[in-house]
Amino acid sequence: MRICLVEPRPAGHNVYDLALLPRLGLPLIGAMLAQAGHEVRIYCEVLAPVDLEECLRADLVGISTTTATSPAAYRLADVLADAGVPVVLGGTHVSFMPDEALRHAPFVVRGEGEQTMLDLVNSLRDGRALEGLRGLSFRAPSGEIRHNAPRSRCNQGGFEELPAPDLSLIEGNERMTTKPLMTQWGCPFDCEFCSVTAMFSRSVRHRRADQVLSELESLGAKRVFFHDDNFVVNKARTAQLLEGMLAAGLTPDWFAQVRADAALRSLSQPEVDHDFLSLMATSGCRIVMIGVEAVTDQGLAEIGKRQSVVKVERAIAGFHEHGIAVHGMFVAGLDTDTAASADQTVAFARRVGIDTFQLMVETPLPGTRLWDRVAQDRLISDDWSLFDGHHVVMRPAQMTPLELQLSVLKAMRRFYSWPSIIRSGLVSTMRHLPDLTSAARPALLARLPALARAAWARRWDEVTPLLESSLPRRPRVRLTSAFWVPALRFYARRQLAAWWEQAQSQDHMALLRSLP
Repeated sequence: MRICLVEPRPAGHNVYDLALLPRLGLPLIGAMLAQAGHEVRIYCEVLAPVDLEECLRADLVGISTTTATSPAAYRLADVLADAGVPVVLGGTHVSFMPDEALRHAPFVVRGEGEQTMLDLVNSLRDGRALEGLRGLSFRAPSGEIRHNAPRSRCNQGGFEELPAPDLSLIEGNERMTTKPLMTQWGCPFDCEFCSVTAMFSRSVRHRRADQVLSELESLGAKRVFFHDDNFVVNKARTAQLLEGMLAAGLTPDWFAQVRADAALRSLSQPEVDHDFLSLMATSGCRIVMIGVEAVTDQGLAEIGKRQSVVKVERAIAGFHEHGIAVHGMFVAGLDTDTAASADQTVAFARRVGIDTFQLMVETPLPGTRLWDRVAQDRLISDDWSLFDGHHVVMRPAQMTPLELQLSVLKAMRRFYSWPSIIRSGLVSTMRHLPDLTSAARPALLARLPALARAAWARRWDEVTPLLESSLPRRPRVRLTSAFWVPALRFYARRQLAAWWEQAQSQDHMALLRSLP
C-alpha cells in the first residue's frame, strides 16, 4: 500500500520553532511499514510542507496528534475524507478522545500504536475484519462507533525488537542539523499535568546499549537530541551507554531531558554525583533540559514532582561545575501560585544561573490527572490549538486568567531583557576570549556578514554549515560555547515579540479580558 504519514505543526509561534525535530513515533511506524513491504512517505511540517496531492493519491494517510495540533490534524483529515481517502488518527490526544476523532476519520489508533498501525494496514490490504484488532477504534460501515479492547503495552522484549526510526522517510530530513534518538519509553514518575505516563505508562522499557550505539553510528550526526522524556531513569544503565559512546568514539554534542536529581547520587544520597556528571560532559553533553516546574516545595508536592528546591539548586550547580548548560522548564498557574509567583520564578532562575528559561502555563491535557480534576468546571476555552502551554485555558485558583497570562509574559520578558542578553554576551566573551582570538581566522571573518544575516532572519539551519566551512571542529565548538547562550536569549526575545503580535494571541487576550 502507498501510505503517507503526517505530523502537523502547532498553530502560530511557539518555543519549539527553533528545533527542527520530528517526534519519533511516525519514523518508527514508517520503518515497520517499510519492512512489511509498504511504500511510505512522512511529512513533518516543521521540516517541510505536506504534499496534499501525494496524500490524495495514497491508499491510507496516518496523522499523528498532540492536543495542540489536533485541529490541524482534523482539518487535513476532513479534506482527505471528502476526497475518499481513508485516514487513521493516532497520538496522545486522540488516544484519550477517540469519539471526537472519529468524527473526522474512520480509524483511530489508541495508545502505543506501532503494532496496531501495522496490523490495521495489513488488515485493510487483505480485506480482513477489524473487530478483533486490539487498540483500534473505528466507524463500522453502518456508522456505528466501535472501540476494540486496548492492546497490551509493549514489553521489554518487544521493545528491543522494534526497528530504529527511519529518518530518511521524512521529507526535508536533510534540514535536521540535530538528529533525534530514542532510548526508552515510559517514566516511573507521575506528575499531575504530564500525559507521558498515561500514554506510555510508568513501566520503563529501554533499548540495549549496543542497539543505541548502532543507531548513533548510523546517524553520523554531529549533534544528537535524546528524545526520551526522562533520559536518566536508571543511572547505571545510562552510564553504561555513555561509557560505550566513549569507547566507540561516538561523542557528538548531545542534549537531553533529565530530572534535576540526575546530578545527585540518589534520592537518599543528595550530594552531587561528580563521577556521573564528568561522564556526561566527557561523552558530549552540552545542555540538559530540566523540568524544575515550581520554585517552592509546596508547589512541587502539589504536582507530584518528588523533589525539593534545595536539591534542584544543588543539581544545577553541579551541572554548571562540569560545564553543562541548563535549560530550566517551569510551570505557572499551579493552585499554590499567585500573581506574584511568575516573578518569583524568574528571580529563582536568575539566582541559580539558569542559562535559558521556559515558563509555560499549566495546561490540562486529556488523559492526565489534572484533566480529570479540572475539566468539568475550570476550562475557559474549547479551542484545542490553545492547549500548547503558552495560553491560559483554565481558571487558576488564586488569580484571574488574565493576571496569569500577563504575569507569564512579563516574567519571560524580564528574563530575556536586553540587559540580560548583553550581560550574558559580555560574560561569555571574557570567559572565552583566548579561544575567540585564535578562532578569528580569515575564512570566518569573511563569513561574518552571512552569519549575521542568517541569525537575524532566524535561518538557523544555515548557521551551522557556515561555521563548519569556516572553522575546524575544536575552535567551532569553543566559539559555539561562547555565544550560544546570548544567541538563544536573543532568539527567545524575538519569539516573545512574535507570539505577542500574532492574531491568535491577540484574540486570546481579548477573551481573557472579557472574562468576569
